[in-house]
Amino acid sequence: MAVTEKVKEEKGKKLSVSIAYNGLNDSFDYNEKQATGALRARALNHYDIRGQAREENFLFGPDNQTELADDRPIGEQVTPGSQLYLRPRAAGGGSK
Repeated sequence: MAVTEKVKEEKGKKLSVSIAYNGLNDSFDYNEKQATGALRARALNHYDIRGQAREENFLFGPDNQTELADDRPIGEQVTPGSQLYLRPRAAGGGSK
């Protein structure tokens, strides 16, 4: 019975990350198997990002440099409590 209770407790545990966008910072719950793209879409909706800007903003990891892959599970890319960033990709440097 104790094992069953522990499994239920772990399943009920909420995982969350903070996502910063344009000076705002809010917490988002997630399921570790959820695709990162689904979390990104929720953040875009939450921050009311529409039109072309919606296609230009991506999730970046705690270092604010590493772009998170939309098609991979969020649980593989972050740890609970992480600070993520929703922003456009930085312009790439060209050769001279």
